[in-house]
Amino acid sequence: MSAVTWNAEGEAHFRELAQRLAQHWRNHAPCGLLVGLEGPLGAGKTTWVRGMLEGLGHQGRVPSPTYTLLEHYVLGDITLVHVDLYRLPEEQPAARQAFELEAIGVNDWLARPDAWLLVEWPGRSQQLVERCDVLVEFEITGATERRISVAPHSPAGAVLLADLRASSA
Repeated sequence: MSAVTWNAEGEAHFRELAQRLAQHWRNHAPCGLLVGLEGPLGAGKTTWVRGMLEGLGHQGRVPSPTYTLLEHYVLGDITLVHVDLYRLPEEQPAARQAFELEAIGVNDWLARPDAWLLVEWPGRSQQLVERCDVLVEFEITGATERRISVAPHSPAGAVLLADLRASSA
């Protein structure tokens, strides 16, 4: 199945798309969800997570987890876990990657059926890339314009995108 792609003109439209996607997934997502967020620095990965949190009803502050590596938000029946792996080395042995994930608690969150993990820079962990249900890629197309592509990477991700296509048809 191919990706679903949107063009966002400005931050408000960008966040609105994230809000709508989060609301749709809340109604259709399986228990547990791993979403990779890819794109260059400044492409809007953290802004996208903020929009998704808003769509799920969060009204508080949403700091970037660049330094803490992980932030979590309890939203009723879902716990959204925002992970930023930017500070992890790009090239390191798989055993070291696994140790890093264990050290910040990612494996505990992956084991929880109510957790959605949104991971910035998932390519810094082969384990997470292999487990992604959905990959969201951000491309800077102008000063405030972005192209967002949402692609399935697991059977659960394929179902989510099929449901998304059906609801927007």
